[in-house]
Amino acid sequence: MSGQYGEEDTKYNLRHLAGGCIASLLAVLLLQSEKRFIVRYLLAPKGLWLRVPVLICFDVCTVLVFFRCLRYFRSVKSRKLTVDFLLSILLSVVVAVITGVLTFLACERRFMESARAGFFDTDTGMFVLMNLYILFITGFALVFALVFACLVRGRVTYIQYISREIKTIEKDGFGRQLKVNGLDELTDLCTSINHMSQKLYEKQKREQELENRKNELIVNVSHDLRSPLTSIMGYVRLLKQEGASDPEKFQEYISVVDRRLEGLHAMVDELFELTKLNSADVEMNVEKTDLCALLCHLAYEHEILLKNRGLALEKHLAQESFEVQADVNKFVRAVQNLFDNAGKYAKEHSKIVITSYVKGDAFSIQMKNQVREQDCIQAEKLFERFYIADAARSQTKSSGLGLAIVKRIVELHGGKITAHLVDGWLVFKLCFYKQE
Repeated sequence: MSGQYGEEDTKYNLRHLAGGCIASLLAVLLLQSEKRFIVRYLLAPKGLWLRVPVLICFDVCTVLVFFRCLRYFRSVKSRKLTVDFLLSILLSVVVAVITGVLTFLACERRFMESARAGFFDTDTGMFVLMNLYILFITGFALVFALVFACLVRGRVTYIQYISREIKTIEKDGFGRQLKVNGLDELTDLCTSINHMSQKLYEKQKREQELENRKNELIVNVSHDLRSPLTSIMGYVRLLKQEGASDPEKFQEYISVVDRRLEGLHAMVDELFELTKLNSADVEMNVEKTDLCALLCHLAYEHEILLKNRGLALEKHLAQESFEVQADVNKFVRAVQNLFDNAGKYAKEHSKIVITSYVKGDAFSIQMKNQVREQDCIQAEKLFERFYIADAARSQTKSSGLGLAIVKRIVELHGGKITAHLVDGWLVFKLCFYKQE
């Protein structure tokens, strides 16, 4: 592409140079003609003392006009189409004048012979002589029109192509790309149309994805709410039937209902939180924060909680400072969700390893834990809403929203997060960057 644009730029430069030379020469001829007229006819009666200053003035003006006109045609960048049309007009005029001169030279001998023979004294000769001017002007106009039409044909065809493509985009939708040809205003127009078409296509695609996600969210919420609600309704029905006649069963039923309600409450809270995070006007209470120090504090807190679950936390944390503008509460929420996820799905009596390091303007965090059954986890789907590994669905109280919340929080801070399965280890990698 760079070679193509280089060739196009060379063509335009040569064309503008030729146009500048033609326009400059015409201006020079006009000034020199005026100089001769003024010196010979207007200044002759007044003496010779005015001729020298006038000659010098006209010669200086001629040089300045020549180079100024040439510079304009060579240096103009934002009006290349205007220069092309001006050049086409100049070339058309030159060709028409040359054609007229050649025609006159070709017919001069015959005209002179006809004049000497007295042809123009006849009625027919008078008619031809009276219409010579009309014939000359008509011929000049025809030649000018033909040459000008040939010179601007490419650009006119390109304009027609743009018009057709815009109508096609209007009919078939955004995403269609126009061919970019040349280096003038039409090229800029096509580039802008292509950019607009691509952006609007991406916007439409995002809106469609959001619509699909919304529908998927409704389906998933309905599915995930139906199971605990059905269970709660069943146990409530049993409580109505049996009452408190059997205290042991009563406590068992109440405990199940309580667990199910807690799960529903947690799911609704996380769903509400994720919805707020995904909204266009999400509030970010940012402040200058040392992420290294904050992560060390959170790791120390969760080390005790994981130990109570029979899990060990191995820490390799950076001790230097990494200060950025961040929402502390949201960052804490993301790290807590990662620890909760590791605590739920880690193999029993295994260890969780957390590592952090600073490299330039980036702060990286890696958390990994051994999983119970690697085949039941699809790492690429972990950040999808309501995704829960099948093996863990019946063993944990999870809404499937925790990692989706983590990903959204990281994105709101301009960072990125990935998940991989490596030799039985589930590895999460987060990276935060200092903003300019």
